[in-house]
Amino acid sequence: MSETRSTVIGALALLSLALLTGCAGLIPPELVHRMHMDPLVPEGRGDYYVDLEDSSFVFSVEGALIRVEHLNDQELDLDYPPLWDGKHVNPYTSGEVDPDVGYAPPIFTVFRVTVTNNTYSKIEFDPAGAVVHTDVGERLTFYDASRGSDSPNNFRKYYRVELGISGQEKNLALERMGTVYKTAYHRARPVFRGDTHSGLIAFDPVSQDVREITLTISDFILSFDSNDNPEETVDCEFRFKVDQQIVEPALEDESSS
Repeated sequence: MSETRSTVIGALALLSLALLTGCAGLIPPELVHRMHMDPLVPEGRGDYYVDLEDSSFVFSVEGALIRVEHLNDQELDLDYPPLWDGKHVNPYTSGEVDPDVGYAPPIFTVFRVTVTNNTYSKIEFDPAGAVVHTDVGERLTFYDASRGSDSPNNFRKYYRVELGISGQEKNLALERMGTVYKTAYHRARPVFRGDTHSGLIAFDPVSQDVREITLTISDFILSFDSNDNPEETVDCEFRFKVDQQIVEPALEDESSS
C-alpha cells in the first residue's frame, strides 16, 4: 500500500514539475497581426511625393494638397485606448482574438486624409468618391459615418445601432459611434482658402494575401460655379506596397533587445 502511495506521489511530483517547467508550451503564444503600407510614388510625377516629416503620401495640385496616411491596428489602438475599466471602445479595431487564427484580425482598412487649401476659394473631398482596389481583385468602398446614410457600408449598420440592441451592448455601440462621428471624414465639408480639414476613411479589411493596393479618389472638387455646383474636379491615385505579418510580440522584444 505504501509502495503504491509512493508511486502516486512520485507521479504527481513529476506532473507538477512538468507543469511548472513546461506549462508555457501548452499555452498558445500571443500573436499579433501587423500591417505596414509603403507609398509607391509614380515616377516622373512631381505632383506626388512623400512628406519626410510624417511619411504621409501627398498629392498636390496648384496649392491644394491631399495627404494620405495608412493607420494600422496598433496605431489606432494608441489613438483610441480602452476606457478606465478596460472596455474596448475603439470603433476601428476589434480588440478580440479570433480563436481560429490566434490573433485579433483587422476589421477595417483605415486611412487618415488631410486636405489643405492654399489657393482656391474652396475645395471639397467627398469620401464617397474613394475606392480601394487590391492586387487580388478586391474593390472596397468606404464606410459612411452619416446618421442618415443609405450606403450599404455604414457604421450604424455595422454596429447594429438601429437593430434594437440594449444594455451594455448598446452602450458600447453608442460609445464607438460617438468616436466615429468625431473622427471620420464626413461628406459635404468644403475646405476654404487657408484652411485644413482632416479625418479618417475606412474600408473593409484587405485579404491576407494582398501585397499592393491603390486608393483612388475621384472627383475631388477644385472649384465651384456661381450656383455652387462643382466646376473643376481632379482624380488621383495613391498606390501602396502592403506588408502583412503575423508575429509573436515576445519574440520581437527578444530580437530587439
